[in-house]
Amino acid sequence: MKTPLIFEGDTRYTYSSGVIRGLENFLLTPGDYQKVFDVGDEQLGTVLAEIGYGGGEHNPEHALDIATQQLLELVEKLSRHKQFTDTIRLKYDFKNAQIYLKAHFFDEKISSTLPNGTIEPDSLFAEIENLLNGEIAKLPKPMDEGIEKVNNIISSFNTPVAVDIVMDNVYYRYLHDALPQSEYFIRWFAIVADWINTKSFVRIVRSQLPINLFPEYALDGGDIPLDKFYQSSELDTESIPMLFANTEYGNKFVDIIKHGLDGKLSSLDIFFRERLMQLYRYTRYCLYGLELVWAYAQIKLEEIGTLRTILRVKNAKLDFDWIKEVISIVIQ
Repeated sequence: MKTPLIFEGDTRYTYSSGVIRGLENFLLTPGDYQKVFDVGDEQLGTVLAEIGYGGGEHNPEHALDIATQQLLELVEKLSRHKQFTDTIRLKYDFKNAQIYLKAHFFDEKISSTLPNGTIEPDSLFAEIENLLNGEIAKLPKPMDEGIEKVNNIISSFNTPVAVDIVMDNVYYRYLHDALPQSEYFIRWFAIVADWINTKSFVRIVRSQLPINLFPEYALDGGDIPLDKFYQSSELDTESIPMLFANTEYGNKFVDIIKHGLDGKLSSLDIFFRERLMQLYRYTRYCLYGLELVWAYAQIKLEEIGTLRTILRVKNAKLDFDWIKEVISIVIQ
């Protein structure tokens, strides 16, 4: 059990923290989400505008893109640190790069891309193609490293999973070095490292890739000892979950590993997103500091993501029951 987190505070962010405290009052409530659930398609734009998401009269998801852009601009202004905001934008770049690399190597269809990165998707794809062809490419740092690593290993590990494992590792190593090294961010990264390491591990086992791929792309800084993952090489799949019985996350984590190995990666994602949301909400004990700006941005991105999920389920005429657990993290 970890000791209680104590915020040191940073008076340089007194104004920023005051702004965030005011904005927290406008985070969506369960009732707001219910309105989006219940309204007909023709009124979606109106309801979104009523709950603070304008600009979606003709395309409701456009309102969410606008909100994301406004959020990132706010974070850049309040943090007074462009690199701080670019760590968030860069995640969209990496996701788009993963989409393109899977299309390039495995003929997967590019159905959609993510806006709000540091570079437009079409320009990003052109630069990636330049790099893969041995030409000079202007790519966001450190994406060229990730793409070159993918290009080098794809012949040995011919699966889209390898793209995700490599690119996640490169992005989060960069993120670790870019973020402040206060106790709050160290604890935040520990949860993220455990999440990414566990996900990579499960992907490797399920894809029957050699377990020696894991150490090369494991992230340091997590709470789960990396030895736990290495020991699995001597076990059959059914025995692996019990390796994780005595970790920071308790016995419930054994079931999460079981679900992941059974192909239910969403259970793993939900588990770690819940842990992160708990940490974000802990900033109520922080008077002022960059931690408040980060936590608000992440909560707001979860809110936008939840709305996007609801809109897509409505558009596909799917049953809402199957997404209740996914969105319960935000709707509390």
